[in-house]
Amino acid sequence: MDYTEQVKTFFNKIYSKSNKVIEVLLIGYFLFGIFLSFFYDTYFVGISVGLLNLTLYFSAKAFFKGSRINQYIASLVAGIFMAQFIYQMHGMFEMHFTAFIAIIALITYQNKYAFLPQLIFVLIHHSVFAYIQYIGVVNENEAYQQIYFTQLEYMDLTTFSFHVGLYGIGIVLAISYTHILENNTTQNAESIIKLREMEERMLDNIQFANNIAEGSYETAYEPNEDDKMGSALLNMRDNLKYSTEREGQEKFINVGIAEISEIIRKYSENLDDLSFNVISYLSKYLKVNQGGIFILMDDGEEKYLELKGCYAYNRKKFAEKRVAIGQGLVGQCYIEKSIIRLKEIPQDYISITSGLGESTPSNLIIVPIMNDQIIEGVMELASFRDFNEYEIEFLNKVSKSIAAIITSAKVNERTKVLYEQSREQAEIMKSQEEEMRQNMEELSATQEEMERKSSEFESRFNALNESGIGSIEFDITGTIIDANDSFCDLMKYSKEELKGYHHKIFVDPEYSKSKEYQKFWKDLANGIAYKGELVRYTKLGKLIHLYGTYKVLYDRSGKPNAVLKFVFDITPYVKGNESSQQKGKLADSVS
Repeated sequence: MDYTEQVKTFFNKIYSKSNKVIEVLLIGYFLFGIFLSFFYDTYFVGISVGLLNLTLYFSAKAFFKGSRINQYIASLVAGIFMAQFIYQMHGMFEMHFTAFIAIIALITYQNKYAFLPQLIFVLIHHSVFAYIQYIGVVNENEAYQQIYFTQLEYMDLTTFSFHVGLYGIGIVLAISYTHILENNTTQNAESIIKLREMEERMLDNIQFANNIAEGSYETAYEPNEDDKMGSALLNMRDNLKYSTEREGQEKFINVGIAEISEIIRKYSENLDDLSFNVISYLSKYLKVNQGGIFILMDDGEEKYLELKGCYAYNRKKFAEKRVAIGQGLVGQCYIEKSIIRLKEIPQDYISITSGLGESTPSNLIIVPIMNDQIIEGVMELASFRDFNEYEIEFLNKVSKSIAAIITSAKVNERTKVLYEQSREQAEIMKSQEEEMRQNMEELSATQEEMERKSSEFESRFNALNESGIGSIEFDITGTIIDANDSFCDLMKYSKEELKGYHHKIFVDPEYSKSKEYQKFWKDLANGIAYKGELVRYTKLGKLIHLYGTYKVLYDRSGKPNAVLKFVFDITPYVKGNESSQQKGKLADSVS
């Protein structure tokens, strides 16, 4: 069923229920008209117009099944009943309210157009009858006085406008609410339809899932484009199908490898027995018709391939069991180190013999027996059927195991050689270890001696510092590197104030610019030491007399790279001597 038609069925149910509401309303209006007849003796109007209205509605319902026409007829009939009640009650205001009751009932249709017939009728009726009554009052025409519309003597334009305006507002509100209900019903219907579709899909998916659970992977199933669950199940089915097939293939490979390994273990001592049993097993396991295994041999002069094992084998082209490297497909496979597959085999290359005679196989596969690019032989298998990819994968893996057992002897020989070499290397390493141990002991002793000397040097340096002798270190240009506490106390500087400054801060500015001062540092840079009395200035500008020694330090290459200076203060002695000399001169002058 079309999607629109499915939504329409929901509205048809609503219309069916709404018809019952409208029918109860219209029948109630008919009975109400008869009831009103008792007040003004309007039986004829109440019965005749009421029956006419009911006939009109039910006729439309019978003739227009599945259509909305009966809704519009019902709307019109409700308006006519209103006019009937107004007439029967000689323009009683309350009778106008029956139109609002009809509006409420019409809302159940959820069809905003169902209000139009009543709206049009009410507007025409009110306009015409109000005008007629107005004319009747103005002209005082008795005929017009029988037109009942309102209890007022006449209705002016303002009153009429309010009357119609309020009715119009009611219609607008009803239409708006009906529109909302219609949209909600449509949305609900669409949701229900989607839920039903989802339920149907779910049931289909469940059935499909059950088929998958039972292992039936060939069931045809086509989910909708928007059915994510169905698509997921389809993907799962395909994956499980692939996994099952792959599992079967891997089982085939693993079982074959395990059984071949057992054969290799059992016949590893004899190459002929090994070759025969391996090719016989492979021919039966792969259900091929014929097979042969060629092993690489070396007689000292040349290498060749020799047929060591065969199964139902009958080679026409090569009667001998020996194939030269590069000769034929077997020899070419050895050179190329890759599988050769043929589906068109020459008539005279190989044949399969049975009780029905001889025939040429349709498929031939030649596999190098190779492990880690080391080839030890070639297998040749012929069949009337094509080989599957997993069977070729199995042959590849099996060939590695066969090649490994063939090369094991060579590996054992190499192992022996390597063992001897490793034993000799172990002896060498042992002697080197002893030598290294001795070197470590000497290094340890040297380190201990260095630590001892470092401790002694530190003790001497501390003693020097405590003795009051100042020391200061310069680079080769005279820039201060470091100074001990005694020197700092003597010159009234802190270490931070000295580091990075030049020696000239201790001498007279004029002297620092002299050639003599420049020569002094040039001599030190050339390695010429100096000692003697010195005149220097402290940070406070006080002149002091020092006795000092400038010692040049050298780097590993023998080049001067620093100057170490030791000083002690002789200012008291110098001043004492000067005082003694002055006293002597004074005594001589007195005498």
